[in-house]
Amino acid sequence: MPDTTIHTLPAHLREAFTEEVHARVAAGALGDTVLTRPEWQLPEPLATALRDWLGTPHPTDGYRVLRGLFDGFAEPGPTPAHWSATDPDDSAAHDIALALAARLLGRVFGWRDQQDGRMVHNILPSPGCEEMQVGASSTVPLAWHNEDGFHPERADLLLLACVRNPDNIGTRLAGIRRAPLSAGTVEQLRRPALVIEPDDSYEDEDAVHQERVPMATVWDGDDGLCVRYDPSYTRPLTDDPQFAAAYQELGAAFEECGFIVPLEPGDLLVVDNDAVVHGRVAFRARYDGTDRWLKRVLVRAPRVRPAGELLEHGYQQERVHPERQLLSAEA
Repeated sequence: MPDTTIHTLPAHLREAFTEEVHARVAAGALGDTVLTRPEWQLPEPLATALRDWLGTPHPTDGYRVLRGLFDGFAEPGPTPAHWSATDPDDSAAHDIALALAARLLGRVFGWRDQQDGRMVHNILPSPGCEEMQVGASSTVPLAWHNEDGFHPERADLLLLACVRNPDNIGTRLAGIRRAPLSAGTVEQLRRPALVIEPDDSYEDEDAVHQERVPMATVWDGDDGLCVRYDPSYTRPLTDDPQFAAAYQELGAAFEECGFIVPLEPGDLLVVDNDAVVHGRVAFRARYDGTDRWLKRVLVRAPRVRPAGELLEHGYQQERVHPERQLLSAEA
């Protein structure tokens, strides 16, 4: 289990970033609109300095924690009971800060059929979702998974910003490059022998009727072994006991090398979505406005993934890009 290294943002950068965010709030920007206008992007000197601190996760570790980026913003009110109950105006500063930070690492996007196509997602416990395998669950552990593993255009980087976590509920990480796997197991997992379906946050009733395009669980990326894993929504396409044993060994390996990253309000966790799976420990939600609350943003870097993924349909889930106007202006 590696020790978690916390990178603390220098005070002068935190203060400069806070000032820029507040200026955009005053100008009427929101998390979903701040990337649509060139004049709302960060000044280049500040952007360069922040990009250096954000960095990209070390290839072996696959994650990075930056503390202090959100320290200059007031709490956005009580934790809502559902993501749809969040008020974009109340949490504008946090949302804008996260969107601007994410834009420094790549192209921010959302999913048309997830959280109304928002760019900044709200991850919080919701009544009725306690035992589901989605971010709104609570009383069951959130199992190891890559974010949106069902889709060939899934995020390269996953950003999680902590707004509130009074009970120190742990975010769990496990890296494929630290997983104790035999060579034979890795070879079995290279086989395109399963499919991953969209998780329940998409409410896609048609997923089970889609053509099943075989997927591989691991492959070799430029920086090392990569993984695509979400057993809660996986359907095997073979009854080969060797493959089944290899897949089971992978889950056990993640348990063996997994660890908890402590997240405090103001922390930003950047996860390499190809190198690391993540999850969450179980907890009991109070639904009284004090529960754990994270903000999530998805980023395409992008990087090269297996050619076979080009054949996948992604269950017709479409990405949305609020920065399309910005990219046109930069072109």
